[in-house]
Amino acid sequence: MPAPAPKPAGPKLKFTPEDDALLLELKESKNLTWKQIADFFPGRSSGTLQVRYCTKLKAKQTVWTEEVVDRLKAAIREYEEERWRIVAAKLGKGFSAQACRERAAEFSAVVVSRRSPEGGWRGNVGGAGVTRTLPR
Repeated sequence: MPAPAPKPAGPKLKFTPEDDALLLELKESKNLTWKQIADFFPGRSSGTLQVRYCTKLKAKQTVWTEEVVDRLKAAIREYEEERWRIVAAKLGKGFSAQACRERAAEFSAVVVSRRSPEGGWRGNVGGAGVTRTLPR
């Protein structure tokens, strides 16, 4: 097995525009594996290159058409509905998803501002300037 590429001494290497272009070409045009791509970047791991590609480069290519935005909104609505069904199921019989959503909205209106001396949290309720201490 070949020896791993030496790690650079000193601060982390920054990706240059040329590095990004090469990374895109090797992954998208040449369809190389991450291990193969790492051979082109001494001192960088395949994991580092994959993270760079997935979080910085591939994200830049995302096209937000009106249709895609509509699908995103629908997915978020579906997620929210499912989320509250799961919460209600965890509470047991007698709790609907709607009831859980409404009750959560009541106590999430409390904006936590700082810890009180009594050990609870003090917050501004609904922006009305009323402060109450919530139990831990």
